[in-house]
Amino acid sequence: MMLLSLSLGYSQINSQETNEESNLLKRNELQEQFLNLFDQERYEESIAIATSIVDLTEKTYGSENYKLITPLNNLASAFYMIDDFDQSKLIFQRCIKLIEANQNIISPELISPLYGFGLTLNRFEEYDEAVNIFERALRINHVNAGFYNLEQLKIHDSLTESFIGLRDFEKANHHQSFQVYVNKNHFGIENPMVDESLVKLAKWYKRSGQVYFEREIHEEVLERQIKRNDQNLGELVETFKNISYSHRREGMDIYQSLSPLKKALKAIDESEEKNLFLKLEVLLDLGDTYNSFGRSESAKKAYQDCWGLIDEDESMGPIIKERFSKPIRVRNVLIPPKYPIKQKDNDTQTVASGFIAIQYTINLNGNTDNIEIIESEPQKLIDKVAISAIRNTVYRPVYIDGVPQESIDMIIRHTYSYPLEDIEKTKPKIEDKPLDNPIA
Repeated sequence: MMLLSLSLGYSQINSQETNEESNLLKRNELQEQFLNLFDQERYEESIAIATSIVDLTEKTYGSENYKLITPLNNLASAFYMIDDFDQSKLIFQRCIKLIEANQNIISPELISPLYGFGLTLNRFEEYDEAVNIFERALRINHVNAGFYNLEQLKIHDSLTESFIGLRDFEKANHHQSFQVYVNKNHFGIENPMVDESLVKLAKWYKRSGQVYFEREIHEEVLERQIKRNDQNLGELVETFKNISYSHRREGMDIYQSLSPLKKALKAIDESEEKNLFLKLEVLLDLGDTYNSFGRSESAKKAYQDCWGLIDEDESMGPIIKERFSKPIRVRNVLIPPKYPIKQKDNDTQTVASGFIAIQYTINLNGNTDNIEIIESEPQKLIDKVAISAIRNTVYRPVYIDGVPQESIDMIIRHTYSYPLEDIEKTKPKIEDKPLDNPIA
């Protein structure tokens, strides 16, 4: 009897081991399928596979086993990618609790689900809580990987988005500029890799409208590039263009905007490599700059110089024709997305949607003519502002074989929001006049 019971025990153990091995093989096969679908951005299809992996892992190891961490993280990520933030949030939270229960509160495995959870909170506009989650992920990152590791950079970017939501631009600036500090310490101050972090910071300042700080960063990049013996012409030219454009956006000093472009052209002409594509890009910027400051004749000269590049290399023809195939805004005055512009921040205020459609012509100099309102609802609310915006917008006109062309029947349709109560106030009151008596 004892031998029989031992034999039965061994057979049960062998059966369990066989089932476990079978489950593991199936799980590995499903994981490969999930990764392939995720890489192909077929997220909805990947959810069913990820769910099967979670179920199989639970069946094999139990619902509280640490081996569920990656399957749960993957499933939550898939839900996040299809914008199902409710499911994503719940699964990320379960994953975080599982790691805390099986490991500890500073486990590096916490970083990924915390990061995903924070992204989800940002999408819910729960920015205060998102900040707390991202800052916790950042602390864990520093404890486990040191103060200057590059893995933390994506957390700083996400914290930036949280602080934008909270309208705290000072802290948003900190999390962007800190990345340059990390890169300088990680790679070394003079390393060209630091340039990438500086350019990224400049893009942030541009995005947030901090033109002066943006230009300061581009000037730092330029100084670094000029010091190097092995200059990259394309990167140098791009920096000159960025400095020029930052001046152009301010619209104050044409010479400050032109000077970097002329230096870029000189660098191209002095270079051993004959890069006509780079020259075209700079000449286009030169023409656009002249046009945005109202110097239409100088702009024409720069644009015609672009067409002259075809004489040097016929293969430039299709590229140049494409660049001049449609009008391009070089000074864009926006029609407000909200009107009246000084709307009070009032959650209880009733807001409606209005629209306006405007037709106009772009003349040979890139200026707008024959501006006419086609539709406007509510009537005359935003008409004057919209007409003014179109009138002050300047274009690079269409060119055919180096000759400027008019663009007629251009149409812009713009939607905007407006507070209903303000419209009601502006309506003329009906006077209570005596009624006429036709019999009398």
